[in-house]
Amino acid sequence: MTAEIGILNKTSVVLAADSAVTVGRANKVFNNANKMFPLSKYEPIGIMVYNNASWMGIPYEIIIKSYTKNLAKKSFDTLVEYRDDFIKYIKENYSSFVSVEQIKEFIEYRLYDMLDRMMEFLKQQFELKNKNTSSVLSPEDKDKLYEKTFFDILDELSSMKQDILPDFKEYKLQDFKNEFKSYIDKILSGFYTSYKLPRKAKYTSRIYKQLYHELICRFSDEEDYSGIVIAGYGNNEIFPSICNVKIGELVSGRLRYEYSEPSRISQNNTAIVKPFAQRDMVDTFFQGINPDIIKELNKIISFEFEEIIDKISKKYDNINKSDVRSFFKTGFKHINEKLRKFAVDTYVKPVMTSVGFLRKEDLIELAESLINITSVKRKTSETLQTVGGPVDIAIITKHEGFVWVKRKDIIDRSLNSLFYNKELKEL
Repeated sequence: MTAEIGILNKTSVVLAADSAVTVGRANKVFNNANKMFPLSKYEPIGIMVYNNASWMGIPYEIIIKSYTKNLAKKSFDTLVEYRDDFIKYIKENYSSFVSVEQIKEFIEYRLYDMLDRMMEFLKQQFELKNKNTSSVLSPEDKDKLYEKTFFDILDELSSMKQDILPDFKEYKLQDFKNEFKSYIDKILSGFYTSYKLPRKAKYTSRIYKQLYHELICRFSDEEDYSGIVIAGYGNNEIFPSICNVKIGELVSGRLRYEYSEPSRISQNNTAIVKPFAQRDMVDTFFQGINPDIIKELNKIISFEFEEIIDKISKKYDNINKSDVRSFFKTGFKHINEKLRKFAVDTYVKPVMTSVGFLRKEDLIELAESLINITSVKRKTSETLQTVGGPVDIAIITKHEGFVWVKRKDIIDRSLNSLFYNKELKEL
């Protein structure tokens, strides 16, 4: 994994990234990955990579450096045009290196991943919805109820409206079936057998539909996508901006990618802090509380409210349970809003106001500190240390362009030169 951050104010952009990379199923961590590069040799534009460091088996370092060479002295008026041109370059220059076997492997992985998540969700929902009745049901009735819950979940997932990825606007379900049906059917036979579910056309058609939606709609947090961060200035931009793109695999000649609107510095928006990948410690620093604590607090409050609702409905026969739940839901919403407002007013706003006026040296110190504190947190936790190694730092300004502040390969070369000179002297 990765910890990366972009900090912007009116004078400059500071980018910082750790060097840890996780390799293979054994999750071996190396602290030598290059995740940050100048996107142009002549213009004030930089790029960082997080999550998956390769696209369809091709390291992004190769793609980015090839793009930079191809870009040469060409420039664009806005940051967004650099982003769009980079995506276009991947599609036009690297699609031919992707084999049919790689695409099928991806479809297989996505199907297994989707089915695993679906069955885990099914198990949770089944236990939640039937916690008071499943223990007294016969095995036959329990199987029927399990099957019905599975069917309901498939319907619920299939009916969810999601934004469709740019390249898949014209890609229809029938197109997907025509290309992958025979391949997926082989996998599904093992799925039905493993989970002891009857293989029925009504299930299979919904699984197809759900997998199709997984491919054509916005990325989920669980996906193994590549994150691309581009920051700096276009020709017509006096203040910097930053944007990120999630890039997935090539399916049916279409690239799976999505992006959100860039964050821009303006006269009214004087500071931006954008963490990427492992951002929990950055959020803790700015919000005054770890996001995991907020999630756990929400779970606890929600559970306790449900328990109170059950007790009230059992004690008072004339009370409508749905009305009571609605009251508690409103109260829960107010709690969240007040907690969020307190965090923003007390912690976020004062820090962001300061960031807007920090000197370049202070922005660099802040960026490096936030990466380092994330690394220390991983080092002292029981989980794998997926953030670590030297911190690469670059600063981008309108007129000086992309300038390295710290770069591990420069440090390595300096050390090698030092040792080499020492050996010569000893000789």
